[in-house]
Amino acid sequence: MGQAKRRKPDPMPKPAAAATASKKLTVPMIVTGSRGTRRLADADFDIHSVYHVAAAEPNAALDTVADKHTIIHVHGYNVTARQSLDTAADFFAKTQTALTDDGQNPADYAYVAFTWPGDVGPLWFGDAQEFAQFSGVALYELVRALVEKHGAKRVTLVTHSLGAHVGLRSAAILGERLYSGKGNTRYHNALLLAPAVEDDVFERPKLLDEFHFPDAPFGIGKLHIFASRADGILKNAFFASALDKALGYAGPQSMKPLQSMARRVGEVLGEPHRFEFQLHDLSPNSTTIINPALHAHDHGDYWARQNQTDYYINHLA
Repeated sequence: MGQAKRRKPDPMPKPAAAATASKKLTVPMIVTGSRGTRRLADADFDIHSVYHVAAAEPNAALDTVADKHTIIHVHGYNVTARQSLDTAADFFAKTQTALTDDGQNPADYAYVAFTWPGDVGPLWFGDAQEFAQFSGVALYELVRALVEKHGAKRVTLVTHSLGAHVGLRSAAILGERLYSGKGNTRYHNALLLAPAVEDDVFERPKLLDEFHFPDAPFGIGKLHIFASRADGILKNAFFASALDKALGYAGPQSMKPLQSMARRVGEVLGEPHRFEFQLHDLSPNSTTIINPALHAHDHGDYWARQNQTDYYINHLA
């Protein structure tokens, strides 16, 4: 029986691959990411905290977000560059269908895929967390550029699995800039699907090596957490790797930190800033989500059906 090998993550996809992945979309997605231009075994802040755009003319590609509601999709753990393109394209195809069915024009939205180097192999979750930590800085820089330089009207973040680490890290930095008066950019919405982060991620860390983001709510207008107790990956594999329960398994360990931030953000930042949050239990035996078409039966079952994406789009107002 062969021994599993630690994998060097893929570099950024080429512009041609990015264009090919968008062919089934009515509005092409913009492929961005923090993978760097070559394979590196270890996370390097100088490399992986910088965003790239997989387009022949990067600035021209980003300029297409002007005056549009921009949706950023961040994939999860152990997803290759090629898989990340297919995953994002599938999500955005369902998103465009949902918008059309809802009477909205998909052309009023911009679609951004953010790919990061978490594809280290199935046994190196800790290494992927290091890549996610640096990649959150790259995502923060990207969001700032989309809004402050390229004119995005508002930004929605959608993450899956360990992509929540990338997203919350970026939100925490955006929030710190707001708090200190150095910026005015934040996420309008953040949707965390099956977040593979600790269930006390919004509390102050007790240990030096814990990845917690208690200030992330300063960088988010409306936070939606989608969890399922049918998710065996988060119940078992995450616990074995992190020695803690996952946020995406049954929600936060305690609602008190989020409830406190819901009061504090508005008091500190003033109008029009606010922070709201909601937990969506997509477990098959959920007491609140009664439509079985919305239930998540495993870790990858969060936009397998169109009904699920329709449900997410309903929360983008």
